[in-house]
Amino acid sequence: MLNRTKFKLPTAISFLVCELVLGILVQTTQGKVNMVVSYACVVLACLFMLLFFERNISYYLTQAGLICTVMADLFLMVLSPIKQLPAMIFFSVTQICYFLRLYLNEESSKKRKAHLIVRISAVLFAIVITIAVLREKTDPLSLVSLFYYANLIVNIIVAFTQLKSQTLLAIGLLLFLLCDTLIGLDVMASSYIPVSEGSFIHWLLNVDLNLAWIFYVPSQALIGISLLKLKAMSQRMTD
Repeated sequence: MLNRTKFKLPTAISFLVCELVLGILVQTTQGKVNMVVSYACVVLACLFMLLFFERNISYYLTQAGLICTVMADLFLMVLSPIKQLPAMIFFSVTQICYFLRLYLNEESSKKRKAHLIVRISAVLFAIVITIAVLREKTDPLSLVSLFYYANLIVNIIVAFTQLKSQTLLAIGLLLFLLCDTLIGLDVMASSYIPVSEGSFIHWLLNVDLNLAWIFYVPSQALIGISLLKLKAMSQRMTD
């Protein structure tokens, strides 16, 4: 694998350029071509991580998270008809992987304890709110989706508290959230809560651009390079 310092930065730059090109193609193609290009963005991030295999828990958890993301998008994009529940289960496992990476990265036992309390509280709150709002419309998909969403939000908060060592992961997760917020609004509007035509949400969901993927492509790219210390690599290459 490409673990030598002199290969890391050029490979990372090439990877980001490829993701940029694919991200543009996501916005400019349609039909099966669009599906292939979109899925390629996710698969590429997962494969990129394999180039820099390391024997440590952070690597294993990040790679597992990316693999689960690939599986989730398989159910959402490639298979027909789409299967939302297994997709959201895989996305939930993805966030659990990132949760464990962040939890194990924290050295303070007090902060670890606070992390667990906040996470459990957030998940329980999300489930209670889901049942209270949807009532008889509550189903496994809505519960798993809010479980996933609560874990994603907590992951973002924790990642930003560890910003010095988790900068790329923090930004990647934030972009992930923006993407999923748009998708979640679309699902809610189509299946759970009606949205009036003149509302901002209706406009947001019907713009010409694929806004969700504007956030999703860079989120996966940043998570894919989140374990690489690019600044240190660039300094070594110039020495």
